Amino acid sequence: MKPHRIRLAHTLACHYDLDRRMEITRPFPATSEDIRRFHSPEYVDFLSSVSPETLYYQTHGAHDLKRFNFGEDCPVFCQASAGGSIGAAVKLNRQDADIAIDWAGGLRHAKRSGTSGFCYVNDTVLGILELLKVHR
Repeated sequence: MKPHRIRLAHTLACHYDLDRRMEITRPFPATSEDIRRFHSPEYVDFLSSVSPETLYYQTHGAHDLKRFNFGEDCPVFCQASAGGSIGAAVKLNRQDADIAIDWAGGLRHAKRSGTSGFCYVNDTVLGILELLKVHR
């Protein structure tokens, strides 16, 4: 995921005055508990402890990086992406919105215990799990 695409989508919506017809909200950061609804505890603990500064130089060995398929192409905004999708689902569940979009969402390739491609939290599954609380 290239974060500039998120800004571009937002800018286009504003440029065409679509922002006047919608409510734009900032996502809440998903908690570790939110993310554990789909992802394994070991993987979430690893994600919680990694940062750009510690990724290769301090606390993480090659074993964990390989175990979770973690590489340089994984962005560091998983809490916002997951929180945005969960928050959109909550708005739909509460009937606070007819349509909800997470510009940073759709990172659906992440597996339960590891990354895939540029996705390291599966916000799509987390959003679906939230929707299933109301829609069975």
